[in-house]
Amino acid sequence: MKLHQRTAITVAALSAAAIAGGGATYAATQIASPSAESVTDDGDMMSDHSAGMNMNMGMGSFTDDAPFDAQFLDQMIVHHEGAIMSTQAMIADSDQPELRELADDILTSQQEQVTQMQSWRNQWYPDLETTTGMMGDSMMGDSMMGDSMMGGGADTERMYLQMMIVHHQLGVDMAEQAQAEAVYPRLKELAEVIAKEQAAQIEQMRGYLAASPE
Repeated sequence: MKLHQRTAITVAALSAAAIAGGGATYAATQIASPSAESVTDDGDMMSDHSAGMNMNMGMGSFTDDAPFDAQFLDQMIVHHEGAIMSTQAMIADSDQPELRELADDILTSQQEQVTQMQSWRNQWYPDLETTTGMMGDSMMGDSMMGDSMMGGGADTERMYLQMMIVHHQLGVDMAEQAQAEAVYPRLKELAEVIAKEQAAQIEQMRGYLAASPE
């Protein structure tokens, strides 16, 4: 099976598992599967913008139907939860010390940020319904078949890096938008932290990919 096909199955499965496991109470537009154009047949890297939108369908799209800050919190919580689950499943137990260190950085930071964002969401918008929809049951069922593809090793780690570079870039884009449009100063500050952290991790991951064997 080609890399882009395995990536599509794997990330869809992780998204569905997050919802099924109750980790994301409003996990709708989590990581979806990239298009065939996002990764070439011989495993070249995805193009940052087009693949990012395909992998994160609906995320980073804000409307006038609800406060921006609420939409950002809803989407970024789900975005972080996708990264947490993917990281735990794909590189947390890597044989490569640098990948284990990257996993620890992502898990520690993003879990703390999820807790903070959930607290703000409950405090600032206690009566506002979730601004993201839920993935349909049939889509969840179909994507769970990808659990069997999680074999670990170099291929899985390379897949993770390719996928997470795109995922992080959308996080950076969303966070930069929040710095400009959010109302709450504390949310602006957190958005600045998210943008800086994930931009730095993108550079790390690109370096790991460049140094890894094909």
